[in-house]
Amino acid sequence: MPSYTSDASGLRAFQAAKLVQDGSVWVAIGKTSPWNEGETVPVVTSDMTLQETVAFKRADQIAFVVKDDKGTIEQRGQKWRILKSDEAKATDCRHVYVQAWLNYDEFPLVTYRQTGVYAGLVLKSGVAANEQVVTLEDIVDVGYLLVLNNRSPIQRDATQKESLDFIIEF
Repeated sequence: MPSYTSDASGLRAFQAAKLVQDGSVWVAIGKTSPWNEGETVPVVTSDMTLQETVAFKRADQIAFVVKDDKGTIEQRGQKWRILKSDEAKATDCRHVYVQAWLNYDEFPLVTYRQTGVYAGLVLKSGVAANEQVVTLEDIVDVGYLLVLNNRSPIQRDATQKESLDFIIEF
């Protein structure tokens, strides 16, 4: 007698919910050296990692989101709306919005070419649990790189505050 097994929509929704509930999500920047002589940005592949990590910033916002033409979050020409937890569960929501502010007075001023989202980062003993910005010296384990973005160089300036935004689909 045949038997068939597959994951269900709840699996991915559960993964999204765990990320939102955990709340320990970090955004990092890296790759301070040029890509190449012409600064040709390479396509991201699943085996790539964040290179030359500068620092990690604790996410300022982690939320379930759904596509909505009247939404207030825009990502690559698409609008998104934040959902409450009960609505996210009822709809098996698989999309999570992660946002972090890089403030000029708390985050290193460098030129960078990569951004990434990490979960499961473990701080060293003695580093405050509520620390907002950390470097590799403050970390025992970087955890899991969930999203990686390769981009043209961004020069951080002493008067600059920037927002890094990601929408992760599970």
